[in-house]
Amino acid sequence: MRTIIFLSILLFSKVLFSQSYYEFSADDLDGNTIKLENVAKAGPFMIGFWRSWCPSCKDEQRNMQILYEKYKDKGFTYLGINIDNQKTVSKVKSFVEANGFTFPVILDTDKKIFEAYSGTEDAVPYYLIFGKDKNLISVHLGYKQGDEIMIENEIKTALNLK
Repeated sequence: MRTIIFLSILLFSKVLFSQSYYEFSADDLDGNTIKLENVAKAGPFMIGFWRSWCPSCKDEQRNMQILYEKYKDKGFTYLGINIDNQKTVSKVKSFVEANGFTFPVILDTDKKIFEAYSGTEDAVPYYLIFGKDKNLISVHLGYKQGDEIMIENEIKTALNLK
């Protein structure tokens, strides 16, 4: 029994540790360098991993644009991290522009950032919400209509608006 408890604690600790804050910097679609450290200084933030050909990812990004516009002046930042491969990455900028996204989008074609946050190949959209203190508040895998309500509530909590 002790062995089972120990292994459970060890596994749980590994999952929490692997989804903790990981510092990175990368260029956005306009060539500006985004440092996560600077994003965190501004307030609570969410990073969302997505692909341009994934239907639920597209829905999530459209809803994140709405939430980003609603809460950016209150200190919230959304950072979209596209993980398309080299074959499809050329479509990302046109998708972002066609949808009028104003949040920063970076490319992670080698998936180093995605893997640092424990992302797995078949698990998108995948997003994490952090407080200004860089502590992980929530992790979500997948997206379905209505999830934006839960995400908005988590953003409000992170901003102390509830």
